[in-house]
Amino acid sequence: MQLLSQSEFKRLSQSASDYSTSIFLPTHKAGPEIQQDSIRLKNLLNEAQEALTAAGLDSASAKQMLTPGFELLDNQMFWRHQSHGLALFFTPESMQYYRLPLPFESLVSVGDRFHLKPLLPLFFSDRYFYILALSQNQVRLFQSTRYRISEVELEGVPTSLAEALKYDDPEAQLQYHSGGGDGSTPTYHGQGTSGTDDKDAIRRFLAKVSKGLHPYLNEESAPLVLASVEYLQPIYHDVSDYPHLMAEGITQNPDVADPEDLRQAAWEHVSTLIEQSHQAALEQYHSLAGTGKASDRLPELLKAACRGQVDTLFTKTNSHCWGQFDRQSGQLEQHPQPQPDDEDLLDLAAVQTFLQGGDVYLLNEADMPTDAPVAAVYRYGIPAEVG
Repeated sequence: MQLLSQSEFKRLSQSASDYSTSIFLPTHKAGPEIQQDSIRLKNLLNEAQEALTAAGLDSASAKQMLTPGFELLDNQMFWRHQSHGLALFFTPESMQYYRLPLPFESLVSVGDRFHLKPLLPLFFSDRYFYILALSQNQVRLFQSTRYRISEVELEGVPTSLAEALKYDDPEAQLQYHSGGGDGSTPTYHGQGTSGTDDKDAIRRFLAKVSKGLHPYLNEESAPLVLASVEYLQPIYHDVSDYPHLMAEGITQNPDVADPEDLRQAAWEHVSTLIEQSHQAALEQYHSLAGTGKASDRLPELLKAACRGQVDTLFTKTNSHCWGQFDRQSGQLEQHPQPQPDDEDLLDLAAVQTFLQGGDVYLLNEADMPTDAPVAAVYRYGIPAEVG
């Protein structure tokens, strides 16, 4: 199963329903704990059923809505293929689930939208990334995290230089063969070929690869690491228009590389980028605190997040602030314990920030820039009468 993509996250955020139910739980890949995982899910499904009836759904409809989840309990194949965490999302019409490399806190949420904050590390601190394994003989795209890698099935992307160019010049009857067996030297046979033509052919090939990847990357902001022999690196950088292609790639022939080795090499580049971005964001918050361009006041920054004004948001992992927020009037009501019709206001601030192009960091309490459960850097200052 592929990881949750940014476009899928957006679709989940738009799946509004009066009884949107979100369930998160930690899972295990092997060992006797697997049986405990199914028991844990059963308990959470029962908790969700109680929450749905408390929210006004009749008992029979609540049970029917959660039936796809209960059917997973005895599915041994399902439990044998888990990651570190499981997220399930129910509406009266459907269920979706994601096995993810995130050790979730057990949680049930019922409301008029899905609870999505626990997923956000996938796009930041524990973010996924892509690896483009590229040679003249083979084109593969991998989606990866620090811990796992999986190949993306591609359609509409040339699988080799020969396939990409076979219709470009029928009169030349160009035939491509790999020279030397390592994918590093192209050999062409046909009229009018020369060294310059060969380089141009490679460029056309890579341009077609870049264009073919548009449907897979056009809604993404995940880093893309290029794995190829050295001479392909600058050419692909020149033809690619993906803004998150990392400057430094993996310079080796990916055709003979184990995907796990590619994952490990790529993570070294991506983890450095993550740490640099994290530290820069914290430094920016501290430099702007007290200037009107940063705040740790929830009533103020919640309004700003819903207006698309938050550039960076920090919030505590597994922390919740329950209450109700009217986006039209800005009226905010907070409660120490969840009340009927309440939502997690930290989840609302985080999701709105992310959907409107901001960065969100879920941090341990010791790593937060202030003692508050949430803090934000604004794209521009808030006038006193607005905040």
